[in-house]
Amino acid sequence: MVVEINLLEQKEKRNILPYLVVAFFALLLLVLSIVFNAQKSNLVEESSRLDEQISQVKVEQESFATTSGGEGTEREQLNNSLEQLKGTVVPVIPVVEGLVSLLPERGFFESFALTGTSEITVNVRFDTIQEAAKYTNTLLQQSFISDVELAGVDTDVVDDTEDLYDYQPRYIASYYIVLEESTLATEGVFTQ
Repeated sequence: MVVEINLLEQKEKRNILPYLVVAFFALLLLVLSIVFNAQKSNLVEESSRLDEQISQVKVEQESFATTSGGEGTEREQLNNSLEQLKGTVVPVIPVVEGLVSLLPERGFFESFALTGTSEITVNVRFDTIQEAAKYTNTLLQQSFISDVELAGVDTDVVDDTEDLYDYQPRYIASYYIVLEESTLATEGVFTQ
């Protein structure tokens, strides 16, 4: 049997594990610094883009503020006009009811138009011309009416074949009526 005896010292194997751990952490640190640097550059770009947008919005606001300076006065003018109109509102429904209550039994409105703040144009149908004259006189006596003008009277031709009780009134009177605004505002519409 042969036994081999080596009296020379053997070299110890070096432990490379600490070097590997240090290299791994160095590589990890390098990767993290690259990622953070990329995110930092993205955030810087986004911040500069947002700063540009903010400056554009400020410029637009300044231009809008200079152009809307006139809008404030226009708005005030519109509000003043609205307040004036509210003061000159004519109560149309009571006026129409008052004018209708003055009509003869078989008279009726053919058309009604409020042409101004206190001006009315009315076309009324009557059976006889005397009813048109009586209605004109009655309108002139009303306190809420300042002026009545009979613009004209037209006639519709009625066939002889129609029943006397079945036809519509054949005289059409056109009136131009001016309302008394102060009386309407204080007293309203009262027919006499």
